Amino acid sequence: MNSEIVQFDLEDPCNRRVASEIIDLLFFYRTGEGRLRDIVTKMRFVIETYCTYSYPGFFDSDDTLLSIIEKIRNTGEQHPACALLDELDYIHNYSWDHCRDDAPDRDVADPIDVKELTGYVRRTLKIVNAIPNLP
Repeated sequence: MNSEIVQFDLEDPCNRRVASEIIDLLFFYRTGEGRLRDIVTKMRFVIETYCTYSYPGFFDSDDTLLSIIEKIRNTGEQHPACALLDELDYIHNYSWDHCRDDAPDRDVADPIDVKELTGYVRRTLKIVNAIPNLP
């Protein structure tokens, strides 16, 4: 997987939000503390923003994780984010029912497992290069 360092202008409100969400994900990863559904939503937002900033011209600012995955899949191996496809797919499939207010089984879905969520947060942080040497 290729890594790229993306600089954010922290004067931009969207970038401040990304930085704040990454801090929340790092805090959750280290402590297991946080509102679990909010952590899932933050994972998706951070990945979506990372993709739109890292691959301008390939994704639009309003792309969702699902539309990002579809664009990569439709383009195939020629897409510069192709190496991320499996990880993005896993994170999307895991988070789909937990973060949507209109998810069909949200009220009866199994509770979010902290250990499993921590693993997905780790994967998210690795994708966005928030901490390079995660175990």
